[in-house]
Amino acid sequence: MEINAPLPSVGQTWLADLGPDTPLGHFTVEITFDTESQVTFEVTGGAIKGRVETMDYTTTKVRDGLHIVRWTEPDSGDHVTHIEDYTNGACMASSVIGGEFVQLHGTWTQVR
Repeated sequence: MEINAPLPSVGQTWLADLGPDTPLGHFTVEITFDTESQVTFEVTGGAIKGRVETMDYTTTKVRDGLHIVRWTEPDSGDHVTHIEDYTNGACMASSVIGGEFVQLHGTWTQVR
């Protein structure tokens, strides 16, 4: 494993479609990796649609195409860990939202 390895998605936007059966409804989010340490997300579907935040993130490269990405959302204080599989187009999100542990999984697709 390689700590703080640059993501292959820096400068790109990816869509996490985490499916219809989440506590937030059909949850989709576009995630833009602005730099090697800053990310912006926009929720495009679900109960918090329209929410946009920018924050710092850290990474661990597990292997080529598989990265763990972590951040804390500044407005809510929610902690998020993503496992992003660029090779197989899949992602998993584990979050602590309002003190509740939530784990979601779905597809991971480059949109721009």
